[in-house]
Amino acid sequence: MTIEERLSALEQRISTMELQALAEETPTSYYTSKYSGEEIDALLDKVAAMTQEVGV
Repeated sequence: MTIEERLSALEQRISTMELQALAEETPTSYYTSKYSGEEIDALLDKVAAMTQEVGV
C-alpha cells in the first residue's frame, strides 16, 4: 500500500469517526425548565447576595 493510499484510508476513517461522534452528540430530546432564564438569573443573584451577607 502506498503512502497516498494509506493517507486516503486514514482520512476516510477519520471522516467516519467524526460523523459518528456528531451523531452521538446530537440530542434526541430537550429539557424544558419551569423557570425562565431571567428567573434563574434573579434567583442566583439573590443567593449570591445572601452568601455575601453571611460572609460565605
